[in-house]
Amino acid sequence: MADIPKLNVAPFVTVPLALAKTGYQFVVDLMAKHAVADKLAAAKDHKVVTQAASKKELLMAVLGLVLVFHGAQFKNMLLCSQIFVSFLYDRVKASVTAAYSDIQTAQEKLQADQPDKSNAKKDGADKRKEDAEATTKALKALSSEKLSAAAVDILGAFMACVLVIQGGLAQKIAIANSFVNLVIDKVEALVEFPDHADIQAWTGLFVRLALYAIVLPLTFLSGSLGLAMNAAACGAYLATEHGVRFLASIGKVSNAEDFLASKKGLVAAGGLIAVGTFWQFWSLTAGSGLGYFAVLYFPAIAIEAIIGWLAGASA
Repeated sequence: MADIPKLNVAPFVTVPLALAKTGYQFVVDLMAKHAVADKLAAAKDHKVVTQAASKKELLMAVLGLVLVFHGAQFKNMLLCSQIFVSFLYDRVKASVTAAYSDIQTAQEKLQADQPDKSNAKKDGADKRKEDAEATTKALKALSSEKLSAAAVDILGAFMACVLVIQGGLAQKIAIANSFVNLVIDKVEALVEFPDHADIQAWTGLFVRLALYAIVLPLTFLSGSLGLAMNAAACGAYLATEHGVRFLASIGKVSNAEDFLASKKGLVAAGGLIAVGTFWQFWSLTAGSGLGYFAVLYFPAIAIEAIIGWLAGASA
């Protein structure tokens, strides 16, 4: 292998490296010109944003109620978010955080090599060489393995979302799994195994398997019913969990956790799931859609359409 002649492609790499430095400097100058950082900071401290942050529990409860009655109309968003949170969030977060840390270090090195007047007076070849060296210095601080891992994890999350949206077996299993995960705590609170307390971990598994044995066939028999159950369960979870915490924050409930674990909390969650399932299953089978609510939900409808288009283009 040592005798095989090799082609020197270094000159072809120097130009992209120099252009990377030039492009980075252009973006930095453009952001400084328009005070992007200051505008973002001002937007973060805007009165509307701070009020929304202070009402987070209330907003999440309202979102839950929306999902209870209309969540099935946003199937793509619902299933993608559930798949991502259940299986991919921790992995993607870890890889992206690690890559972002390296990117910050590389950015600091690029900022340390800001152009000066002497650089501006150099001819094209010398300036290109110096810019390429600055980019190379920054790349040394950037782990290619971490960046590749982050890119692969993000691509994997996208592909998982596309696979579930396409329908079929993957979608039915995803719907059943999401529903079981949402209601397992409530069901376990209603059953007990007094003679098998020493194998509590196994009894919990038995309850989960029993739920799968009920929900999976229902989902296979009627995809609309499974989707309605899943959307209603997700909405009920958000509405009760965050709604009760909001009520506790304004003094209407003494202790949020105690209320959620009480009979009233279970009845509230179960009632929302039952009502939401009936309403959405009827809407899906009747093809009634969103009606006048479409105007209110227009941003979500646009996102739903984009996700559907991406999934269709990837098929």
